[in-house]
Amino acid sequence: MARWFGLLLLGFLPFGTALADEPPATTCAGDGGGRRCTASMVQSFANNRGGLNEVSVSVVRDAACTTLHIVFDAPIALDRPVSLTADGAPPQRFYTPGELADLARALDGGAQPLSPAPEVASFLTQVSTGAIADADAGPEMIKRFAAIKEPRRVGLTCGPMERLQPLIHAGHPLRLEFQVEPRAVTQVYHWPSLGTRTVDLRLEELLASLDVAMPGS
Repeated sequence: MARWFGLLLLGFLPFGTALADEPPATTCAGDGGGRRCTASMVQSFANNRGGLNEVSVSVVRDAACTTLHIVFDAPIALDRPVSLTADGAPPQRFYTPGELADLARALDGGAQPLSPAPEVASFLTQVSTGAIADADAGPEMIKRFAAIKEPRRVGLTCGPMERLQPLIHAGHPLRLEFQVEPRAVTQVYHWPSLGTRTVDLRLEELLASLDVAMPGS
């Protein structure tokens, strides 16, 4: 039950509001332990067709933790990998709510996911062999895999973002890689790179603005 409750919290993760065509901005609401601040920016990137697209990026901080939210201006391909990388850290993969639900069911003794990603299969093996204690499996799942992808947005919850913050503060850019949804169902990419998009995100100013807005957080 605790694992499913954690998964429900993931499913209701609040995403930041897209602020297209606006400069970096920080807004706050609430006081004391209920204070919540959002730092946002818009980042353009090449779309492989000679033009530009945009992502709206929001870093959100409250008394509990800091989270990252990215909104796309066009649908992405959910059946293709989405990853976020930074120098000095392994790639952070993103998962659909359905994939996370399958993983939670497997931890609760249900059926194993069909064709799980290598990192998911490794995690399940660690749990089944006792390398990760059963009591720790639920929290560890949230810590490792709480990165959600949906057709128009992706988000990192507390655990994954906590690992990336020192690298961001040190000036390391984050590289977001994904594939766009084909324009038509019958469209076939002869080269996968035609549908691949890469966005380099520099978030240190956003984190710095949150440090000012919520000192000591």
